[in-house]
Amino acid sequence: MGVLATILHQYFRDLKEEMRHFRLTWKPLLQMLGIMGAATLFSLLMNLFFAKNGNISVIYTLAVMLVACVTPGYFYSAIASVLGVLGVNYFFMWPYLAFNFTQTGYPFTFALLFCTSFLTCSIMAAYRHQAERAKRSQRDTQALHAMTNQLLALREEEKVTGVVAGWMERACGFPVQYLAQGQEAPTTAFLLPVQVGGRASGAFAVEDGGALAQRPQAAQLLRLFAAQWTLVEENLLLARERNRAALEAEAERLRSNLLRAISHDLRTPLTSISGAAGVLVENGEALSSEDRSQLSGDIRDNAQWLIRMVENLLSVTRITQGPAAIRKAPEMAEEVLAEAAGQIRRRFPNQALSVKAPAELLMVPMDATLIEQTLINLMENAIYHSESTQPIQVELSQVGTDAVFTVRDHGKGIAPERLGRLFEGGPAAAGSGDSRRGMGLGLSICASIVKAHGGQISGENLPEGGALFRFTLPL
Repeated sequence: MGVLATILHQYFRDLKEEMRHFRLTWKPLLQMLGIMGAATLFSLLMNLFFAKNGNISVIYTLAVMLVACVTPGYFYSAIASVLGVLGVNYFFMWPYLAFNFTQTGYPFTFALLFCTSFLTCSIMAAYRHQAERAKRSQRDTQALHAMTNQLLALREEEKVTGVVAGWMERACGFPVQYLAQGQEAPTTAFLLPVQVGGRASGAFAVEDGGALAQRPQAAQLLRLFAAQWTLVEENLLLARERNRAALEAEAERLRSNLLRAISHDLRTPLTSISGAAGVLVENGEALSSEDRSQLSGDIRDNAQWLIRMVENLLSVTRITQGPAAIRKAPEMAEEVLAEAAGQIRRRFPNQALSVKAPAELLMVPMDATLIEQTLINLMENAIYHSESTQPIQVELSQVGTDAVFTVRDHGKGIAPERLGRLFEGGPAAAGSGDSRRGMGLGLSICASIVKAHGGQISGENLPEGGALFRFTLPL
């Protein structure tokens, strides 16, 4: 009896809650009336031709069970229970085709049939509701999983917010917008506050006119979506902090390398310029025209080297200012390559240079000035350190989703002890063949520029001789 009382209590509680939001619809109503009518007709035929005074209540109980299975909620099955009790009384109890609630034993029969119908209805409805909740939970879990997978592929805050808002709209059927901290929300909106890094960031506003407050399961799903947005945003925040820390570390490394390079690479050309100028000033009249020309050429070469050093220093300054200083825009890579090659030809008129580019136009997002600086550094490095009369080969190509730039020489190659630290930015090792101009700073700047563009750079010795430097830029 205790179990029965509990079930009936739960039944009536759920029925009461359902009636608060109940809306009569024709389809389940017709289904209920059709099933109960069929049960009545079958009972009449059975009573007339087969089993007079048979247990008609069983048929009505089965009909109530069927109604509970095919109709939503508790209301229609409750009405079916009442109709079943009334049908037994009206059609199958004396006097026939009339209601009589005064017969001996009928109250007990009425209560038994009524309780049986209610119990059956409650069990079936509860089972159906449980199955529906399980299906909804499965759908919600699948939606949350699909949204999470979609968010994992995103790296931009605006896109993350748009994706989450879209999933919220599909889940609840109402427009959803994200309101940043301080933005005024509509008075009828259902708000889902969110935090990033432990601080209030804003809220997702569901423009539902208060209807969502009556749908607790949908509201809970939206809260899960909002919580997932918080996790993704916090991950993006951590990623930005890591990138910022990496950039700061890279900037500090560049500054340190810069100081070492200045002390190492600037001293020699300045000394040469000062010495040659001093000779020309003090002994210019006593020198032959060939000697004066040689000294003037040395001053010019060393001055050009200092100019290149200053340009590299300016590049370092832009890189160390952070990603905002890298002004990327779609550029024709062929033109950038041609401009860099033109400067090398003007500076080194006696150096043979072979330039190859694809026939198709290749647009690459880049800071053209910095990429041109990178190409000039690599070509100049090849000229200074290859010690070869063969042409320097420069090539542009497309491999997959990357633009690939290569600079190759046919010289003696890179000293083995330098291969593992080409882009560290330190001075060239003594006696390595690189100490003439010190290639460390230029290659370090090249690596930093390419990295700031999201690309990769490498250098290697070729089996047939010479060195090859390659860097990529994403398209």
